[in-house]
Amino acid sequence: MTLRVRLFADRDYAGFVRIRRLAEQQDVSIETAREQDGRWDHSRFERVRVVAVDEEDAPLGYGEIYQEASRFERLRYFVRLAVDPRLRRRGIGAAMWGQLRAELDERAATVACLWVSDATACHSFIAERGFVEVVRSYEQVVALATARLPLAAAEEAVAAQGITVETLSALIDRDGDDGLGRVHDLYTASRLDQPTLGHVTARPFADWRREVFDELHLLPDAFFVARDRDRLVGCSGVHPSAEEVLRILITGVLPEYRRRGIARVLKLRVHAWARAHGYREIHTSTANAAAVALNISLGYAIVGSWGGYELRLAADATR
Repeated sequence: MTLRVRLFADRDYAGFVRIRRLAEQQDVSIETAREQDGRWDHSRFERVRVVAVDEEDAPLGYGEIYQEASRFERLRYFVRLAVDPRLRRRGIGAAMWGQLRAELDERAATVACLWVSDATACHSFIAERGFVEVVRSYEQVVALATARLPLAAAEEAVAAQGITVETLSALIDRDGDDGLGRVHDLYTASRLDQPTLGHVTARPFADWRREVFDELHLLPDAFFVARDRDRLVGCSGVHPSAEEVLRILITGVLPEYRRRGIARVLKLRVHAWARAHGYREIHTSTANAAAVALNISLGYAIVGSWGGYELRLAADATR
């Protein structure tokens, strides 16, 4: 098989979505992939995508480097690399990585990083190229029909501290865009110290609003906000993930309000809403050990994990 690597082109979308489906279990349409790419702001965040193709120019795998908007550092690039599972161990991934590594070197990047599922077969591949695990994220699922729902006790515990809870819908109805702006500030402040690859960075309000409402379709009636009098101190909300399945967008509490039962009551409010509206499961992922433990106490099971890997390029100039 003759193999070459070139830049991604519009004609590659059919092969691109096929590889994402087979190698990454991401079932997206050609139209959706084009739409997602069309929203990428190349004036602010760089991205380079390549494909490995055969003699007939058919994609066999794809790879990309990009600057992550929510964890932006100018010289930190995130990496994606996927090969048709039927064609692995034929040098396709290595060829694409060689091209991507050249792109990183051209930009004087200092860090390359990526998430790798424990279910994939590429751990030795990335280890051989100098990537080191620096953080671990756990995928958890709760079956709503059987999960305990001790909501009354949780609400009583936070109410005794002067904490009240309301929906995002109610907050917006009362305070409009000003209230939504305060939720955005809370969303950002509660995440800044969370473990991840790199460091969480603030997103402009307009970007956050578009991503959360227009792209993820956040459910305002299932987004709960905790407040200490006039101060917003915690939030938790979900968006649709599949039929009868929700995914947690965020459960975040300001640092000085943690370990007071606020995250617990917010999650239980989400659970109660989801159960009442016929949802079967809620999925979430987190690298926060305290959040993992809280989820387990609420009936979540760990169903998988992802390693977050980094390659320090400045110290690895020979590779």
